[in-house]
Amino acid sequence: MQRYNIDTCALLVEFNASVWTARKLDRSVTDEIIYEKGAGAKDAARVNKHLLAGRPELEVIQKHVGMIRTYVYDNTLPWSDTGTRLLPTIKFLDFNDRMAQFEEEFTGLVNRFVTIYPTIITAQAMALGDMFNRDDYPSDVEMAHKFSFRINYMPVPKAGDFRVDVGNDAQDELQKRLAKMADERIESAMKEARERLKSHMERMMERLKVEEVNGKVSKSRIHDSLIDGGLELCDVLQALNLTGDAELEAARVKLESVLRSVDVDDLRKHDDARKEVRTQVAEIMDKFNF
Repeated sequence: MQRYNIDTCALLVEFNASVWTARKLDRSVTDEIIYEKGAGAKDAARVNKHLLAGRPELEVIQKHVGMIRTYVYDNTLPWSDTGTRLLPTIKFLDFNDRMAQFEEEFTGLVNRFVTIYPTIITAQAMALGDMFNRDDYPSDVEMAHKFSFRINYMPVPKAGDFRVDVGNDAQDELQKRLAKMADERIESAMKEARERLKSHMERMMERLKVEEVNGKVSKSRIHDSLIDGGLELCDVLQALNLTGDAELEAARVKLESVLRSVDVDDLRKHDDARKEVRTQVAEIMDKFNF
C-alpha cells in the first residue's frame, strides 16, 4: 500500500450541533390505538407527538443546522465513522470564518426561540387539543441547554507519534497498524472526491440528454446549478486533492474548462449546444475512466 503523508497539508475537523427534537411519546394515545386495533403486542405501535406542530420557529433552526452540515460535507472529506472530517489546511481560514458566521447565526436563532418559547407553549394547548400536556415541555432554563454548537480542529495523527509502554516489538506493530489505517482512510477519502466529480458529470449527462419520443423532442429543464454547482465543485476539489492525484486533477481541469465555456441560456435554447457539451463531458469520463 502506498504511504501518504498529509499531516502538513490537512487537519481533522469535528462539527456537532444539538437541536431540541420537540418529540414526545404519547403513551395514552399509543395504548388507545393498540386497544382499538386489537393488537396483542404492547409495542405494536408508537405515537410520538410533535410538541410544536404548526410552529415554524424550531424548523428554522433545524434547517440552518442542515445547511451547515452540507457546507462541512462539501468542503471536507471523510476520515472516520464518528463523523470526523479531513480539511485541507489551505481552506482552514475561509472554513473557520464561515463556521464562526454559522455559529453566530445559530446562536441568534436559538436566542430568539428561547425568548418566545413560553408564548409558544400557550399556543400549543389549542394546537394539540387533548394531547397537550404541559409536563411534556422543558422549563425555560432547561430549554436553553437543549441546543449546542461545537467545532473542533485536530492534527492528522502520524504513525510515529504513537507512544505506549508495551515494548519495542509491540510498539512497531501498533505503529504499522496506525499507518495502515490512516492510509486506508486517505484512500477512501480520495475515492469520495473522485465520486463527487463522477456524480456531477453523470448528472450533466442526464440533464443534457436530447431524445425523440413519439415524434417529439424530449429534454430536461436546465438549472443554473448544473453549471454553477459544477464550477464550485471544481474549485473545492482542487483543494481536496490531498494526495496530488494527477488523473483527478486533469479531469477536474478539463471539466472546469468546459463549464467556463458554457452559457446556460444557450443550453436552454439550443439542442446542438446541449449535445456538444454532453459529448465533451462523455469524453472526459471515458478518458479518465469515470
